[in-house]
Amino acid sequence: MFKKIIYLFLITCIFSCKPEQVETEIPETQSLKKDVAPTMISVATAQYRPFEFLINSSGTIASGNELAITFQGSGVLEQLNIKNGQMVKKGQIIGQLENTQQEFALEKAKVALEDAQVRFTDASMTYGSEISDLQKKNIEVQNGVPTARINLREAEMNLAKTQILAPITGIIAELEEKEGNIVSSGSKLAAIYEPKNLTLSAKILETDYQYVSIGQRADVYALSFREKVFEAFVNEINPKVDDNGMVEVKLQLKDTEGLLPGMNANAVIRIPQSDNIIVPRDALVIKSGRQVVFTFEDGMAKWKYVKVGLDNGVDIEILEGLEEGDQVIVSDNLLQIGHEAKVAISSDLNNN
Repeated sequence: MFKKIIYLFLITCIFSCKPEQVETEIPETQSLKKDVAPTMISVATAQYRPFEFLINSSGTIASGNELAITFQGSGVLEQLNIKNGQMVKKGQIIGQLENTQQEFALEKAKVALEDAQVRFTDASMTYGSEISDLQKKNIEVQNGVPTARINLREAEMNLAKTQILAPITGIIAELEEKEGNIVSSGSKLAAIYEPKNLTLSAKILETDYQYVSIGQRADVYALSFREKVFEAFVNEINPKVDDNGMVEVKLQLKDTEGLLPGMNANAVIRIPQSDNIIVPRDALVIKSGRQVVFTFEDGMAKWKYVKVGLDNGVDIEILEGLEEGDQVIVSDNLLQIGHEAKVAISSDLNNN
């Protein structure tokens, strides 16, 4: 009996110590959605404007008019009036070969012609005033006048060859000789180039050949001037594809200050296209294998399927799916946001 009383007492204690039930309120889905902080995004405005397709290339700067200055005669280089980097004018005397023999030969030729002319005069006097033109020519030949004249011209030419003249106005480069050297006819003294006539010989892919034409604008970036853009235009296209599938294009530089032949440079050829809707390349994403652009509408991200055209690495053409003035999302559009996600603008690229 006593055990039963104890058992009932224990049961009473257990039930009297049971804690009260705490009720918790589970928020509705819509309430959670309202409380989620918006994802901060950057936007840009879709613009209807001309699109430039960009073709990147690289090459070497060369002079459009570079010549080799060669010796026309042989002998000792007696005088040299130039050095590398010097600017000279066309016709300027830049060097002189030792010319004692040539001067002596010229004097002999002059004397020989004078003697021949004296003999001709004496012989002509025997014919009186009735001498005919044919008789005059015969007397000249008989007394060596024509030959003396040829010898004189030859002596003058040989003397002239000892004098070295600048063939064009330009800058001296690659000077190979110095005073006192013995040189031979046809050997090279130096090179000369026009500093304002520089071109960039670049190569483009054969797939880009169809877009390039004479006169198109290009930007050139010399490796020695990384922050400076040199304006250029396409002035020559080689209509042949090489073994590597490349086509050579020559760009005429408008601004050449500081540039030198042989410098390496990169080029961007700008190919104008028709007007279209243009957005930054970063606006385009791939969702489920399709091309998508997110737009900002009433505080939410809305995805739109689009059809794209050309891509220049910076901007892309939108052929279908967007309209001028749409605000497109260009950040956090790949992984962090979805359709109708809550977003807020942190920066507008069109206002930067």
